[in-house]
Amino acid sequence: MNILAGSAQHIGARAYQQDAFAFSSQGTEFVAHAGILAIVCDGMGGMARGDLASEVATAAFLESYLSKSLKESIPAALERSLHTANANVVAEARKLNLMEEMGTTLVAAVIHQDELHYVSVGDSGLFHARAGQIRTMNRPHVFANYLDQAAAHGTITHHSAQTHPGRDLLTSFVGARMLEEIDRSHRPAHLIPGDVVLLASDGLFNTLSIEEIGSAVGKGPEALAERLIAQTLAAENPTQDNVTVLTLACFRD
Repeated sequence: MNILAGSAQHIGARAYQQDAFAFSSQGTEFVAHAGILAIVCDGMGGMARGDLASEVATAAFLESYLSKSLKESIPAALERSLHTANANVVAEARKLNLMEEMGTTLVAAVIHQDELHYVSVGDSGLFHARAGQIRTMNRPHVFANYLDQAAAHGTITHHSAQTHPGRDLLTSFVGARMLEEIDRSHRPAHLIPGDVVLLASDGLFNTLSIEEIGSAVGKGPEALAERLIAQTLAAENPTQDNVTVLTLACFRD
């Protein structure tokens, strides 16, 4: 199976671009055992130097993953690269006297042959589209998880959980001293020709519904990332966040 990659990015209504992204670009020998990597990092705007945090995390993760050996599994390489990225952001924050004040989300996906592996921290999204249907693959690390759990146990009301002002606050991010929450694919997802994998910062899915994202995917993978950015901007959200979209479209050899 072959992969067609695409990307698009816009600053939105913000003063600075705090999203960063990368793809691996290695020869066939590396791809044969490590696959094709895509990564998106969204620097945290409520903290200091989100732009630097996302750039450092993206570069460190990519460099670390490219050192994957033949013997190392893809899940192990993804988790090792995540911890390397976290250590580098922590080190950068320490140099700037910004410990625990500089952070970024991170979502990374690898397609190897017909399998999808991923790792993520924070609330950037990973989506899998097939035959007009789309689903979210990863779980966001936000305070809403704890609120909804409390509501399910009767500790607070469902209304209080849904209307709490801190629902969207991150509970895990790259740049923390300890990464206590990590989402990962415990077993790879099977892919078939025609599938599309999307990685995106929350500037996309906080503006467009998953149904709107899915309907754009259904129009074909060509220029999909640019189409989703255009659709996001067409919503004319006056507080539009930075938005980044990466696409990995699968097609037959």
